[in-house]
Amino acid sequence: MIFWYIILFSILGSIGAVSAAAIFTKFNDNRQKKLISSLISFAIGTLLTSALIGLIPEALHGVEHDNENSVMITVLFGIIFLFFLEKIIIWRKCQDSECEIHGHEAAGPIVLIGDAFHNFTDGLMIAAAFLINLNTGFLTGLAVILHEIPQETGDFGILLHSGYSRKRAFLYNILSGSTTIPAAIVGFYIFDSFTFITPYMLAFSAASFLYIALSDLTPELHKKWGLKHTISQLSLIILGFIMMYSITFILPHTH
Repeated sequence: MIFWYIILFSILGSIGAVSAAAIFTKFNDNRQKKLISSLISFAIGTLLTSALIGLIPEALHGVEHDNENSVMITVLFGIIFLFFLEKIIIWRKCQDSECEIHGHEAAGPIVLIGDAFHNFTDGLMIAAAFLINLNTGFLTGLAVILHEIPQETGDFGILLHSGYSRKRAFLYNILSGSTTIPAAIVGFYIFDSFTFITPYMLAFSAASFLYIALSDLTPELHKKWGLKHTISQLSLIILGFIMMYSITFILPHTH
């Protein structure tokens, strides 16, 4: 049963998120911006809650007391590694409009390669989380789905801006997103056989969620000022927290 939960959430977090993003791109610009902004706020709440209340406590629970520092070091290393990866390898944007490396034609392949790697990591996260317990698995799976939709929508925009047709953009996004599924299958067998790896994979997953929430998504919210926008954003972040925190009481924690 756990294996099929892993497959289900890896499909929803990859192909499902890409399909949802494709629907978002059909709305007009104003409607699309409002929906994506709301989804980003909600995703921040879910990612932070999943990392701080779900993943890190479970990772600490899975190691000996003397090794708890190694879990937190893994979180720190994960954040630094992701910064390096995004800074050096997976450039999302180029501030210079004349940039030859990150110009419109090059942006499409860079985004697709980066997403393939990112989604592969998501698959490993989902597998590791479900092997701990259903609670952690559902928290992680939902967080993956919710942050992938706005990200994939942005990727659609980059691909379309790079000259891809809507059909090609959808097909290539599906292909890059589908790496989640084999990664989840591989992760299931690896983490099930080598259980000592699982707490550190959870710690790295928490680092990924924290980095995405605070580095990638939060700056998007700061582009809108004013009391109305701030209250709306804060309300949706809190709603994301409440939803994810409620799941910890609904689902079992049995290891």
